[in-house]
Amino acid sequence: MILFLLKKNFCDGWDNLLTLIGYNFVLLALVGGGYFFLAKLPPYAGIPIAVVLLLALIIMVFAINQTTAKYADFKSVPIKDTFLEIPNVWKDALLFAGLIVILVLIALKCIPFYFKMNNMLGLFLASVMFWFVVTVVLALQWFMPIQAQLGNKFRKTFKKCFIILFDNMGFSIFMFFYTLILAAISYFTITLVPGVSGILLSYNNAFRLRLYKYDWLEEHAEELKEQGKKRAHIPWGELIADDRETLGPRSLKSFIFPWKD
Repeated sequence: MILFLLKKNFCDGWDNLLTLIGYNFVLLALVGGGYFFLAKLPPYAGIPIAVVLLLALIIMVFAINQTTAKYADFKSVPIKDTFLEIPNVWKDALLFAGLIVILVLIALKCIPFYFKMNNMLGLFLASVMFWFVVTVVLALQWFMPIQAQLGNKFRKTFKKCFIILFDNMGFSIFMFFYTLILAAISYFTITLVPGVSGILLSYNNAFRLRLYKYDWLEEHAEELKEQGKKRAHIPWGELIADDRETLGPRSLKSFIFPWKD
């Protein structure tokens, strides 16, 4: 399944390359434009504007996430539809931003504070806080794809993040390091490729494929219960067969000269 995920991420990214670059450019323009604008302002005036720009950036990321979820589902989306998603996502985006702020404060304030106590209790509390932050970060990887594909309220989406994490710990860790690789590539392309939009696409693809597992488990719940199985072997080849057929075989020539296929 992972090999197919990597292939689908690449193919979907290539097929929507120009729009993904466009979305990344919008995000880069918000960051760059905001930076140069704030550099000309005194600190007391710049802080509230910086907060507003940061929140606008996060809201835009959530709107782009809605579009990449549709790309993952083999759909095409007009660019204007991405901006029309803003009224639908701004509340969750702001709540998510608040959650990230809390995590950052815990990581930068609480963990060093406990560690500097220089005793066993402080070391224990610092360790607890550290693993708490790591767990929440791994869980929140799934927040945006869950929000885009299931459309749950914030609290329910947050809860499902942990359900997905603990039921797919290995896969979640893989996605974390895969994202680090994509982020490293993005650094050398000034965040244009794959950038934030490409990373969002990869998570939406990952979650969309992972949902097949739960559909299959629900369909075979009675059978598994009768067999007394707590965990089942997931027939990924069967579950992704339709997606594999829809994606089709892709040759190198088809990427460079798609009109010749």
